[in-house]
Parts: sequence; C-alpha cells; structure tokens
Amino acid sequence: MDQDSRKIDELLELTRDNNKILHGMRRVQRWNSFFTFVYWAVILGSIFGTYYYLQPRIEKYINLFQTSAGTLQKLQKGVSSIPTDAQAIKNLIGK
Repeated sequence: MDQDSRKIDELLELTRDNNKILHGMRRVQRWNSFFTFVYWAVILGSIFGTYYYLQPRIEKYINLFQTSAGTLQKLQKGVSSIPTDAQAIKNLIGK
C-alpha cells in the first residue's frame, strides 16, 4: 500500500509538472502569435504608408510621361509629313 501511495504521489507530481510545462508552452504560443501579428501589421502598414506618401509624386511622373508621349507622337506625325510637303514644294518648283 505504501508503494502504491508513493507511485500515485509521483504520478501526481509528474502530472503537475507536465501541466505547468504545457501552460508555459501555450503562453509562449500566444505571445508568438501576438508578435507575428504585430510584425505583419508593421510591414503592411509601412508599405501602405509609403504608397500613400509617394502616390502624388508617382501620379505626377505618370502624367508627365503621358504628356511627353503625346507630344512625341504629335512631333512624329509632324516629322512624317515633312517629306510629302517637300515633295509638293519640289513639284511646284519643277513646274
């Protein structure tokens, strides 16, 4: 009987130690989840904050590029009409 009582006490002590270890593991898991959330919130927040800060400048350069592209197209159309105008002038002079 004394030996059974000792085994039960030892089992109870091991169970309490096991429970303490499991509670510690769960606490660490909660903190890990919290810090992972904070980590991603900081990363995503900095990305969106940077975009919000740089958006007006990006739009300004996009508009500048579109305006430049339109101007270059108009210039190219004007340059492509020069040979036909020169040919017309040559025809007038030659006649």
